[in-house]
Amino acid sequence: MTSQQETALYRDLAAELRHAIVSGNMTPGSQLATEAELAEEHGVSRNTVRLALAELQGEGLITTGRGRGGRRVQQREILEFHGTASESMARADERRTMGQGVDAWVADNREQGREGTQSIAVEIAEAPAAVAGLLELPAGALAVVRRRVRFSNGVPHNLNDTWYPVDIAENTPIMHPADVTRGTVQLMREMGYEQVRYRDEIEARPPDPVEIQRLRIPTGWPVIVQTRTGYTETRPVKVTVTVWPADRSRLIYEVPA
Repeated sequence: MTSQQETALYRDLAAELRHAIVSGNMTPGSQLATEAELAEEHGVSRNTVRLALAELQGEGLITTGRGRGGRRVQQREILEFHGTASESMARADERRTMGQGVDAWVADNREQGREGTQSIAVEIAEAPAAVAGLLELPAGALAVVRRRVRFSNGVPHNLNDTWYPVDIAENTPIMHPADVTRGTVQLMREMGYEQVRYRDEIEARPPDPVEIQRLRIPTGWPVIVQTRTGYTETRPVKVTVTVWPADRSRLIYEVPA
C-alpha cells in the first residue's frame, strides 16, 4: 500500500517531469534518465520513481520500458490547422483553379504530407442553445448537423460538428452523409451563401468520456474546442464545433498588424 507521503512525492515528481515534457524542455524521442538516476537526483526511492513513471506512461507522455534506453518521451504527430486560411474563399478558389476540388480537411492534411479522411453522419436535431444563439434561431429550433470524425493517416484526430439552418441545408448535398468533394465553402457559395467572415471562439477544457474513447485521448490531456460561425453579408449560415485533442493539434492564426 502506498503511503500518503509517498503518494505526494510521486505526484510531485510526475508533475515536474510532465511540465518538462509538455513545455518542450524534454523533446519528443529524448531518453529519460534511469530509475536509479532519477531517484538520486530527486532524493526519492526507486518505488516513488516507478509510480511517477507509471503515471506518465498512462498519460501517453513516455514510452514503456526499463533501464537505460528503455523509456523515452513519446513522439507526438502534430497537425497544424491554419485558422485564418483553411476555409478561406481564396484557398477554395486556388484548389478549384488547380483542379483539386478537395475538402479543406483533406487539403490541410495533404499539404502536411498526410492523408485526411472522415466518417460522416447527418441528422436533423434540436440545436444546442449556444449553437441556436449563434445561428440566430429560436430556442429549441431544429437544424441540420453534419457530424464528422476526422482522421489523419487513419488515426482519429478530431470531432467536427457543423450545424446549418434547415432552410439552407435541406435538399442539398449537405444532407448526404458523404464528402462534398468541392468543399462546403464552395458549395454554399454556389447556392448563394458566400461567407464573407468567420468568428472563432476558443476554449480549453477536460475531454468528456465519449471524446476520450472516440479520439483515444491520453489521460491528463485537455481538448481545445473551436466554435466557428460563418457569416454572409446578411446572416450567420453555419456553426462548426471542432474538438481538437491538445496532444496532436496546433491552431495557427495570422492577423494583420
